Amino acid sequence: MTLTTKNEKIKEFASLCQQGIDAWVKAGEILVELVEEDPQVFDKIIEADPRMNAGILGKFEAMGRKVLHPQLLIDDSPGVERLAEMPYSVQERFLNEPIPLVIETENGTDILRVSVKNMTGNQARQIFGKGRIRTEGEQKAWLTDQRAKKAKPAGSNIPAWTIKAGRVCFNEGATLSAGELATIITQLTK
Repeated sequence: MTLTTKNEKIKEFASLCQQGIDAWVKAGEILVELVEEDPQVFDKIIEADPRMNAGILGKFEAMGRKVLHPQLLIDDSPGVERLAEMPYSVQERFLNEPIPLVIETENGTDILRVSVKNMTGNQARQIFGKGRIRTEGEQKAWLTDQRAKKAKPAGSNIPAWTIKAGRVCFNEGATLSAGELATIITQLTK
């Protein structure tokens, strides 16, 4: 295959994909009309075409109602899956615009701008809250909370600190109250 032929095939492939997405949107718009006319239409469609199911029809209806961006159906990465839970305007904005991600560094924190398509599962959990994108402050709090959970798993009897040879060793992410600090000082001075 020549380079020219390959480039033409790539353009044709992209064009056909876009036509498919456009057809999905049109199908979704038609489905919305049908649902508004007959709330039982899902059952009738499934009976007429056994390849369909309520889950697929629900996604088409969501596209038709502009609740779900059609491009989110062709990517199952962690960031895209979380973006699909956001309002439509947020979906449109962040399909192509990177989202600020707080990262921890030796000197504190820094901000990276990450595409939803390239996020890891942990990054997606950090950035996306219920129905919204977390602010930088909320992300810092989330990171602190995650460190604390790693340091002392819920229900465990692992202390936040240990005393060895007259020295205090803190577990990563440990947070202490004034009373706990007083207990440490008391134990060290015994």
